[in-house]
Amino acid sequence: MSYAVVRMIKMKSHDLKGIQFHNQRERESRTNPDIDETKTNENYDLINEQQIQYNERVKEIIEQQKTGTRKTRKDAVLVNEFIVTSDRAFFEGLTPGEERRFFEESVQFFGERYGAQNVPYAVVHKDEHTPHMHLGIVPMKDGRLQGKNVFNRQELLWLQEEYPKHMQSVGFDVMRGEQGSERAHLTTTEFKLEKTKEKLGELENETALLEKSLSHKKSEMSALSAVVPEELKIKAKKETKTEVVKKGLFSSETVKKETGNLVIAHEEYKKMREVVTAASAIKKDYERLQKTDLVQENKQLREENKELSEAVDRLYEDWKDVSAENRKLKNELGYFKERISDLKLEIQNIYKSTKEFLKERTDGLKAFKSVFKGLVDKVKEKKTGSEFEQLYKREQARERSREFER
Repeated sequence: MSYAVVRMIKMKSHDLKGIQFHNQRERESRTNPDIDETKTNENYDLINEQQIQYNERVKEIIEQQKTGTRKTRKDAVLVNEFIVTSDRAFFEGLTPGEERRFFEESVQFFGERYGAQNVPYAVVHKDEHTPHMHLGIVPMKDGRLQGKNVFNRQELLWLQEEYPKHMQSVGFDVMRGEQGSERAHLTTTEFKLEKTKEKLGELENETALLEKSLSHKKSEMSALSAVVPEELKIKAKKETKTEVVKKGLFSSETVKKETGNLVIAHEEYKKMREVVTAASAIKKDYERLQKTDLVQENKQLREENKELSEAVDRLYEDWKDVSAENRKLKNELGYFKERISDLKLEIQNIYKSTKEFLKERTDGLKAFKSVFKGLVDKVKEKKTGSEFEQLYKREQARERSREFER
């Protein structure tokens, strides 16, 4: 029997763009040998008919459900992505229809547990070694984003136990992984490591190709630059023509007039042509470079950097608002401390005045103590642990201490 494999990784805002590129095959991978581009058109998303912007969709899900006004933290986990799959032999034993039903049942299981409205995507990849699904869950609960509470250790253990049971109940011959095995604890880490290595390898290959291309372009540009001078100086003469100008009825004069054209030697023409050809090549190469992925990626990075700068500005504004609110609360706290101190003093005065008032109107010390204790008991009925009661207890403790010393 095959294992039901479910691995989870946490996604923050800056991770979503990369996983979007991977899931929706928006960029060519140069390092993942499992991807067969001839089968990429067989991939599908069980949630979305068209490609989506992950950050925008996740933000919509959060905004539609959150009940508070506090902004989402920049470092918050926005998506818990699950890789759902089994081994290759399992999928080879399924018809295409049953294979799709396997993933559909998985989406239904997760949707019923964590809310169908919290599933932004469920992308099935069929162009790699083994079919698998990238299933995103936005961990919303009680109007708040709370990944630590939704996917705590107990929940993950429950998932490891119940997901295989559910898939068995709907007709799939799978079992759970070995409980407590090292593999169960390493799957998420292994997946992250694989993705990190993949990304690192891709960046290294891209860097090597760019360095090679850059070296070639430098040599090419150096050669062209040598041909194109900073200032083009061409030796030329003004072209003239001879005309006969009549000066009178029987006289005329031969004069030379400029035609507006320039006459240059063949060598000068050849030099000028070389410069123009080199300049034209530089222009064409520049225009081609503007259309390459590198330039487009650079533009995208500038846009993302602009968004990041705006986010930092918003964060700074939020910090200023919080700082101002904090100062306001500190001032209010100081006021309330003073007010509490005044109230305590006022209660002490009331306590003393009440004691003196009752003492004057009762016969004997014993009667006075009984009446005063009755008053304190009445106060306790209204508010246990009040300042009035505390004063009475402290006074009684002092009296017992004096009696003990005697």
